[in-house]
Amino acid sequence: MKKIVIIVAAIILLFSLESGAQPQPPLPQYKIEIDIVSRSLYFYENNNVVKKYPIAVGKASTQTPIGDYKIINKVVNPYYSKKKIAGGSPQNPLGSRWMGFKPSYGIHGNNNTKSIGTFVSEGCVRMYDKDVKELYEKITVGVPVTVKYEPIKTERDIENDNPIVIVYPDYYSKVPNLVNLVDEKLSELSLIEKIDSNKLATLKKQINKEIVVFSDKWVYMINGNYITNDVIFKDSTLYINLDKVCKFLKIDVYSTESTETVMILSNNISIIEESGSRYVSINQLEANLGGSHKIHQEQQTIKLDLNYLLFNNKFVKGEVLNIEGDVAISLDSLYSISNKELTISQEKSNVIVNNKEIKCKPVNGKLYIALKDLLLQTNFKSNTYTKDKYIEIFREPL
Repeated sequence: MKKIVIIVAAIILLFSLESGAQPQPPLPQYKIEIDIVSRSLYFYENNNVVKKYPIAVGKASTQTPIGDYKIINKVVNPYYSKKKIAGGSPQNPLGSRWMGFKPSYGIHGNNNTKSIGTFVSEGCVRMYDKDVKELYEKITVGVPVTVKYEPIKTERDIENDNPIVIVYPDYYSKVPNLVNLVDEKLSELSLIEKIDSNKLATLKKQINKEIVVFSDKWVYMINGNYITNDVIFKDSTLYINLDKVCKFLKIDVYSTESTETVMILSNNISIIEESGSRYVSINQLEANLGGSHKIHQEQQTIKLDLNYLLFNNKFVKGEVLNIEGDVAISLDSLYSISNKELTISQEKSNVIVNNKEIKCKPVNGKLYIALKDLLLQTNFKSNTYTKDKYIEIFREPL
């Protein structure tokens, strides 16, 4: 009998090989990482971060629990038992989705968008409601959740080089020797001897008062992302390495007949060259990209805050409103897209896209259209990145 079983198993194996049966690809492995100090949630697929989300976390008196957990339950339109508020109610502080990771603690939406990015909850993790819906659809019960509390972070530029140290306030008072640990990290990265001693002393005094950036040079950031420390100061003006900014924002740079200008986004802009690199002033960047810069003289940081749009993985000039909710894009963005992909015309305060009318909304003297309306009238798809403040519109490959 045993010989018969072995023979049958061998025949089945041989048949499956000859029939060309292919093994199924492994299912993607997901995990969630919650970083309390930066109020960020990272969604991983196969150990790669595929999305970052802004969050709100617990107050110092009602802290979000640190440790390793798993998603233990999922609920659509959760009931808020503390105040007996029905699921789906606009007054429900849990929003439209709940993903529990520990008894009484969960990741959920909320009815107060202004709370995102703060320490405000009773220990739960709040997300924009559109973000929590997106995350809810991607994960299942059992997905690992890691909650971290690490005020000292090392960041590298767009070339994965030139490390800096960013120190967040110890809001939960868990790191009494924070200044000493900063010194250790700076020494480990060989930065402590490079930073001017007066600057270093000033920066240390700012620890626990605000987010502090430790670097031996000026640092340029876009929406919190460290882009480069290749910054020069000339004629009372700050200039940034143009090619590194354009690499991050996915903007093509074209040479012109003059060595003093280049073309980006169909405009000639003035540059200066030093040691084979091209630099552009922050004023030129604002004029061509939009957004606004904030300069911290003591920390020597330049931070650009910018809502922007990518179309087919290329930067589109224009304005984007309400990243965290119902997104709207300006008509100049729409016209930039239409150069290649759409047939549009304007009629009074509305636009005609592919022979279909879309209503426009005036905001501060400019006209905008709802992204959802554009998607309805075209075969485009979109992705929203609320943490990095940009919208991605694309045509799916055939």
